[in-house]
Amino acid sequence: MRYVSFLFGLVWLLASVVRPVSASETFKDEAGRIIYIIDENGAVSMFENSPGIDITLSVTRGTREQMQPQVTELVPESVTAGTNTMLRLKGKNLVGATVKFSEPSIEVGTYSGKPKSVDVPIRVPVEVAPGPVTVELSTPIGTTKSSFKVTDMKIGGTSPVKPDSTGKSGISTGAPSSCPDGMVGVSAERGGFCIEVERTFTADFYKAEKACGIVGKRLCQAAEWRTACEEAAAGKLPLKKMIGDWEWTGTQAIKEVPGEATDYGGTGQLTSVLMGKSDCKTERDYQVWRTENIPGRCCK
Repeated sequence: MRYVSFLFGLVWLLASVVRPVSASETFKDEAGRIIYIIDENGAVSMFENSPGIDITLSVTRGTREQMQPQVTELVPESVTAGTNTMLRLKGKNLVGATVKFSEPSIEVGTYSGKPKSVDVPIRVPVEVAPGPVTVELSTPIGTTKSSFKVTDMKIGGTSPVKPDSTGKSGISTGAPSSCPDGMVGVSAERGGFCIEVERTFTADFYKAEKACGIVGKRLCQAAEWRTACEEAAAGKLPLKKMIGDWEWTGTQAIKEVPGEATDYGGTGQLTSVLMGKSDCKTERDYQVWRTENIPGRCCK
């Protein structure tokens, strides 16, 4: 009887001391590289990887509370409707960050979060009403918010453009009156833009964005590229080699892939739209983490 009591007491003691531990969690980016590990004790490790290369540049560790994403500065503080800009969010623990805007019509280019900053290329359509826009930034560890202000579009530095009686902004849809060397103006319903006459680079997606960004330009949106291609096909623009090879555009989407989970829930892969292989309309969804070199041209 004493032996049974001893065994019962030992089992109770072990049960009170040994606690079940939760399994560790691993989060990866679109290229399959590890960006966060949460161990069985809840400690978080954040990994910064070199773009396009499987090399870890830095590792930051802390508790889940310490590793929450933080935004301490957002520049610019205001963006004019009808323009493109690079939105820079500065702070801490921003690896693997995704951004979501309270204004759904804002177009977003490809971006990648670094430990202390995220640079997000955006286009604010002319029809976006003036006022604050909330930016929600999320990582696998948490969420934070910031904001910027959309202002009325101005033409030639004069007074803001006001909506007409139909509610649409009175902005010209004609081609810009002047463009940088090597570019031509294109008229479009959402506002004119400039596009390069020839392909100016061949690169993977991230290098393609950089090639345009370092000269103050951007990848064309798919709708822009299509408009320019159709005008070139009609003999209205002197654009070269619009048809024959796939070209990069800056339009992206999450494409669902059955059985493949994203790092932040759901299924799918981040893709960029390629155009130009056989005509002005056919599109190809291309995974941005792939490293194939594809030609392209920039817009502005």
